[in-house]
Order: sequence, then structure tokens, then C-alpha cells
Amino acid sequence: MSGYRLICLSVIALALSLFSPWAEVDAAGVASRGEALFVGSSAMQNGGAPCLSCHNLSGVGISNGASFGPDLSGMFQDYGADGVAGVLESLAFPSMEAIFANRPLTEIEQADLLAYFAQTAELSATPSNATLALQVIIGVAVLLGLTLLIGLRRIKAVRQPLIDRQRNLINKGGQL
Repeated sequence: MSGYRLICLSVIALALSLFSPWAEVDAAGVASRGEALFVGSSAMQNGGAPCLSCHNLSGVGISNGASFGPDLSGMFQDYGADGVAGVLESLAFPSMEAIFANRPLTEIEQADLLAYFAQTAELSATPSNATLALQVIIGVAVLLGLTLLIGLRRIKAVRQPLIDRQRNLINKGGQL
């Protein structure tokens, strides 16, 4: 009976591995690997620069990336899957040709980036005003807090000895 169960489990595992959507995801690209390539947490196999070093994508990073190249937030909606695949294959833009001429993207990297751009297609190209306002408020609060801390330390380190010296003069009957 245990041999029969082992054969059944083996057949089920083989069928799942052949017909599962996970087998297709590896061939079509994995969005999480594409994100790692985009932001630079995974290096390009041929040594190319990460996309985020020149482009921005709404919702990625605090400042949403660089601004040398265009915003890629709406790229998938504008070009579609075939158009984005063509762009990733050729990288035929003048500034990108110099960078990637001897460092082309591999097929796996192209598929992963395509999957990532498809996943992020619903993001807005313009950052939220509320996000920017929150970042400004936090920055101002941090600067005010640091100023207050430095000021308190200055009062204790520089001003307090001066105040103490004047009080001693007054208590001894000296003049100001």
C-alpha cells in the first residue's frame, strides 16, 4: 500500500510541476526579481546600471528615483507588453546605447523587468501631494528638534558658565 501511495504522490507532484502556473512564471519573468534589478539591489549580469540610477517610477524610493531619463510609471500602459519587451531588448535610446552597448540585458533580466513593469502599471506617474507634504513636515520637525537639542547643549556648555560668573560677581557685591 505504501508503494502505491508513493507512486500516486510522485505522479501528482510531476503533474503539478508541469502544469502549475509557477512553471510559466519563471519563463515569463518574476516581478520581484525585476524590482531588484530596477532599484539595483541585484546586479545586472553583464554589469549594466540599474534603471533607478537614471529613471524614476512612482512609489519607488523616497524621492521616486532619478530624473535624467523619463518617468517609467506609464511605460507599460503606453507601449503594452510587446512594446516594453522591444524597448528592453534593443535599448535603442541615445543615452542608453552608450551605457548598454557592451552590457546588454539578458533574456531573463528582460523578462523580469517586463513582469515588474506590468505589475507597477497601475501606479500614478505623479507623486501624491500628501506624500510630499508629509515628507516636508517630517523634515522640518527633525530640523527643529536638532536645533532645539543643539541650543540646549549650547546654553549648558557656553552660556551657563557666563551666567554663573555674573551671579557670583553680584553676590560678592561686584559691579556689572
